[in-house]
Amino acid sequence: MWRWRLRNINLFFALLLSLAAAVGVAILAAWMLAPWLNMGDETTSPADLTRLALTIAAGVGGVVALVVAYRRQRDLEQSRFIEGFGAAAKQLGDADVAVRMAGVYAMAGVADQTSRLKRQQCIDVLCGYLRLPYSPERGNNHQSGLTIKRPLRREGGLEEELRFQYRQNDMEVRQAIVSVITDHLRNWSWSANDFEFSGCHLENADFRNAVFNGHSVRFAGVTFSGRYTLFGEASFFGKYTSFEEATFISANTSFEEATFIGANISFEKATFSSEDTSFEKAIFRGKNTSFRLADFGKNRVSFEYPKEWRPDPAFDWSAEGNEGKPKPPNVLPQDWPPGPNRSRSSARVS
Repeated sequence: MWRWRLRNINLFFALLLSLAAAVGVAILAAWMLAPWLNMGDETTSPADLTRLALTIAAGVGGVVALVVAYRRQRDLEQSRFIEGFGAAAKQLGDADVAVRMAGVYAMAGVADQTSRLKRQQCIDVLCGYLRLPYSPERGNNHQSGLTIKRPLRREGGLEEELRFQYRQNDMEVRQAIVSVITDHLRNWSWSANDFEFSGCHLENADFRNAVFNGHSVRFAGVTFSGRYTLFGEASFFGKYTSFEEATFISANTSFEEATFIGANISFEKATFSSEDTSFEKAIFRGKNTSFRLADFGKNRVSFEYPKEWRPDPAFDWSAEGNEGKPKPPNVLPQDWPPGPNRSRSSARVS
């Protein structure tokens, strides 16, 4: 209430100053214009001079009024953003899963109604939630804490406690966040923003058809688990795209028909342990795309039928100075490097 009164007091004084300024401009205009308007044979009457001065003053006053109205609107929007952002953040921190779910959609709504800079703040909060401690084994139950006791390596038989805090029924909330983010990436409304998922655990992640067009998107150190990890037909146009040290342990991992065009795309030190991993029909056009030091495991990993493969992504067996390192037999096609006209290998190496 006191903020509302303070804003109205400030507005009153601003309008009062605008009126005083307009009167001052009118007097100054009349004084300055009089010599110029009376230079000819005809003398400008005081009434005409007054009307002209008042017209100029009215124009100046109108500009001032527009500035005041703009500032008032800006302050009102800022106040609405702060209130909405704070309320949504509070819901996300609630113990009740239903309240947290509402907080996800409330935060997305706040992001949709504000500028790109403030939208980034909302996205950072949603991504930050995903980086909180999470265990798939406890993500769909009511267990919120885990205490592990172990003996210390010293005399006295003392024990130290390791405490891990989890949120009850957190799987649904996390899947809602990924779904909300992906929906906004599919219609491009959030595509120009940055996304920081580094270090989080994503279960049954579905980013199909997502468009990342911001400065950076980071999945560094992410663990992808569950039945599937889907990036089919996703597009990465940003300057930095990182899957460094990411671990793919979901049953199926798909980057089929994905587009990699950004300047720096890294899968370095990533681990591919899915039963089946596919980059088939993908577009690799990034200036610096690297799979160096990646662990391709023993299951099928396919790069067959790329739509584009230039410049060539760097692999340990194809990078300069590493020509002698053999390509794992489970990485397809056998006839390396892949090309749009190469035949599909029917081999399934396990």
